Amino acid sequence: MQESLKVKLLHPDAKLPTVAHAGSDLGFDLYAVEDVVLEPGVPVKVRTGIAIEGPAGIGFILGDRSSMASKGITYMGGRIDAGYRGELLVCLVNVNQPTYTLQTTTNSNGAITDVALAKNDVSIAIRKGDKIVQMSPLHAMTHWTIEAADELATSARNTKGFGSSGN
Repeated sequence: MQESLKVKLLHPDAKLPTVAHAGSDLGFDLYAVEDVVLEPGVPVKVRTGIAIEGPAGIGFILGDRSSMASKGITYMGGRIDAGYRGELLVCLVNVNQPTYTLQTTTNSNGAITDVALAKNDVSIAIRKGDKIVQMSPLHAMTHWTIEAADELATSARNTKGFGSSGN
């Protein structure tokens, strides 16, 4: 029996998740059901208009689409637990930083008469129907027994942390 992803459309403009290369792509593309503008540094919850139900014990992790990341748009965390049945909201943030340009106005004699600081607009528009994030299945393993231990087995890495494997 083939497992399936059940999708409830909650909005008239909602789209079913898609995958370009089934079996080799790691995630399903999700779509926006609304137009939004992403100002720099301000997280925005973008609606997908869908709720999902995966196979038993399967949750999902959302991740950046490379085309969005290349524009400076990134996904801000969160998981979709296997039992969640509400609308999927995707928290996106525009990480682009504005730049500033000094603008001067001169008179006919060449004397500066006005100085202004102009900021470029790095806001990014998301349009209804745009692919915004990828959703990858993740097997829930939180049924494991948890036990306190006085010692842990040694490993080649042991306690070597940040930067221990090189830059």
